[in-house]
Amino acid sequence: MPKALINISNNSIVSSEYLNEEHIENLIRFSDRKEQLEENTLKSLHYHVNKFNDYCLAHNIIPLPLQDATVLESFLIKESERGCKAQTLRIYAWAVSKIHSLAGLEIPYFKTIITARLKIISKQEVKSGVKRKQAVAFSYEHLKFVNEQLDTNSLLSIRNALLLNICYDGLLRESEACNLFVDQIQKVNGLYNINITNSKTDKSLDGSIVHLSKFTSKLLPLYLQKVSAHNGQFLFKRITPRGGKLEKLKPSESSPNQHDKPLSTKTVELVFANTWHSITDYNQSVSFNDHIDLPERPFSGHSARVGASCDLVSAGFDDSLVMRAGRWKTLRMVELYTRGVNNKFATVREFRERLETMTNI
Repeated sequence: MPKALINISNNSIVSSEYLNEEHIENLIRFSDRKEQLEENTLKSLHYHVNKFNDYCLAHNIIPLPLQDATVLESFLIKESERGCKAQTLRIYAWAVSKIHSLAGLEIPYFKTIITARLKIISKQEVKSGVKRKQAVAFSYEHLKFVNEQLDTNSLLSIRNALLLNICYDGLLRESEACNLFVDQIQKVNGLYNINITNSKTDKSLDGSIVHLSKFTSKLLPLYLQKVSAHNGQFLFKRITPRGGKLEKLKPSESSPNQHDKPLSTKTVELVFANTWHSITDYNQSVSFNDHIDLPERPFSGHSARVGASCDLVSAGFDDSLVMRAGRWKTLRMVELYTRGVNNKFATVREFRERLETMTNI
């Protein structure tokens, strides 16, 4: 009977030593079909369950099946004391509960003990003033700087500028940008569209259409011309950071080349962060009046999504249109991202301004 049941990169997160045949069979069924979960979800499951397993091993406790929910509670308290936020602790609780569920097991008193503990930790964070970090906004002003600095002789400069423009135009998540395929691009009436499929909130093949701006539609064919010799399937090519050359692919009889790999999310994060540093250097070289407004923290892979949402709301676009553009299912994330610029949260201020205007007439 195999001991490694749910493997991520050949590392086991489940031992069959303390499971009966029915539970082992349940895990094998899932292991054979684990592609039903997204790769990042599997990696998260693997990482967080392994951390809990290490804790149990150090305390001579069997992690699966877990006989007492207070063991998991003690682990969560310890991680909280180490500085883990409630959101991360929820992922730990989900992962341990998920692995039990896959085996056909339940953790006794999970809802009574673990759910209560997570609520207590969340309340403690609120009382102590812990704030949830949100990606800072990469706005049109920052994008304009990038486009003005574009070096059309540099493939790296063109790719990075195109990446930032498409992320802004489409309010893209970094994972969506990494996994764009060349065949998702369509030209309609002189401008380009991209069909976003298999996104976080839409797993269908129908997808959502993103309409690229005039500038992006001019930059895209220039980039495609530069990478035409690269027969890969992904839009954003992997480029050597020093030489600025395309990474070579293994020979393939198929077209496009199936050996092509997507850009990593770390690379996208780096492109955004480097843009923040470039604007910081620019601000230090010009007078204060010429400064570009910049957040205190560097941009991240989600920053264009936040910045474009804020720009749209500031320009007067309705929240429902922003929700559709960002492919959200509810208005909650729109309100969260744009609460600093959304006038509907400043009703009293607007009311007072009207009264003061009327008084001064």
